[in-house]
Amino acid sequence: MAKIMATFTHDFATRWDLEAHIKKDHDDFMKIKDQMIEFGMIDAEHGVLFSQKDKHRHMGVLRFKDVEAYKKCMELMNGADWDKEITRVNRYESYVIDVELDI
Repeated sequence: MAKIMATFTHDFATRWDLEAHIKKDHDDFMKIKDQMIEFGMIDAEHGVLFSQKDKHRHMGVLRFKDVEAYKKCMELMNGADWDKEITRVNRYESYVIDVELDI
């Protein structure tokens, strides 16, 4: 069965909103990380946009072993207490991983 990848992109008006989000996002994710792994999350990473003046973007990428793991983890994430009080523009996308390259 194919692996699944989900991306979560958040754009903020200010650097301070971005920094507050990253701290809260990390703390909230760590509360559910072990259960996500138990459900089938196989990788998680995040980063911030750089070399772009006055753009404040954070992106997370999660990978899951299969569709069932993705569904279970997304249900858990949807029930978590994220930082909804910080204003941002969100973009969410999910992908079926069709090929993996050995580099």
